[in-house]
Amino acid sequence: MNWILDKDRFDHLYLEAKSCVDTDSGRLPTAFKRLTFDDAQICTIEFANMLQELLKWSGDPYFSYVVLKPDPIYYFHRLFNAFPAIEVGRGATARDYIKWLNDGPEESPADALGTNCTECVIVPPSKRWFVHAVRSALSDGGHLWMPSDWVDRAVSMYPYLSAIAIQ
Repeated sequence: MNWILDKDRFDHLYLEAKSCVDTDSGRLPTAFKRLTFDDAQICTIEFANMLQELLKWSGDPYFSYVVLKPDPIYYFHRLFNAFPAIEVGRGATARDYIKWLNDGPEESPADALGTNCTECVIVPPSKRWFVHAVRSALSDGGHLWMPSDWVDRAVSMYPYLSAIAIQ
């Protein structure tokens, strides 16, 4: 895991993440298919294992986990002089992923990325797939976008996904 410390790098990742949000909201066109899941699943070993499989399928060396809410600049960076984003490499264990999501700033362990996060994006450099998740009381706050020919494989590997028809 690598914390994103460079402002230019974070700005680039933030714009990529916002582009994923725009796709998820229907403002940007896409050929990807959307699968939904309970956003709480992001912090599970099974989900971490699925992310590693997605990295293999896309051929990416890592994915970025970027917190969008609370505000990354005016909350996280202002208080902790760091950006709420990490890179997780292919081959990272599920337990490491969970540990990294639960590691917070020394000044405030309660502000760990996986704990104090109401909206996040997970995206690899190729952008061949991405996750946009918003904390929700319902079980549909997580959206995984991917090529349509991956959907059956993904659902069989991770049964918590459900395909939703998008017009």
